Amino acid sequence: MRLSETTASEFSVEQMFAAHVEKSVREQACEESGALSWEVSITRDGDGARIQVDRVMPPAVPEYVKKFLGETINVRQVENWTGPDGSGTRTATVKVTIQGQPASMVGEAVLKPQGAGSVETVEGDVRVNVPFLGKKIEPEIVKVIAAALRIEQRVGAEWVKGSG
Repeated sequence: MRLSETTASEFSVEQMFAAHVEKSVREQACEESGALSWEVSITRDGDGARIQVDRVMPPAVPEYVKKFLGETINVRQVENWTGPDGSGTRTATVKVTIQGQPASMVGEAVLKPQGAGSVETVEGDVRVNVPFLGKKIEPEIVKVIAAALRIEQRVGAEWVKGSG
């Protein structure tokens, strides 16, 4: 199932990227998303960065999905960000996996200038490789990932506003 989540910000690409690579922002987003525990690793690579966020989440999904996933969900999110291109746009490969389960999302994030601010779009394919049930579970996983992305965007914008 396709995930497409777009968020706009009054802040520039570089300001929002700075929030993406700020460990405290990622940790705050984990806390606000209801994670029971988390570990954030950020490695700068020239103008780009690799971000890995591991979190243990309660299953905020319908009961029939909880039976499949269990009492907690171990989620790994990995983003590999490039430096800005000539237009100031940054892109990242994004992979979200549910550890120990046949569920994942592979996609791309694009953070680009828009007017005086920026817009970020994350698109990817969510797959749950379980015969008969996978297609029923995928929409629930999409909702959870989209909600987490909105929280990350909001927390990042609040951080930029507070650090400016």
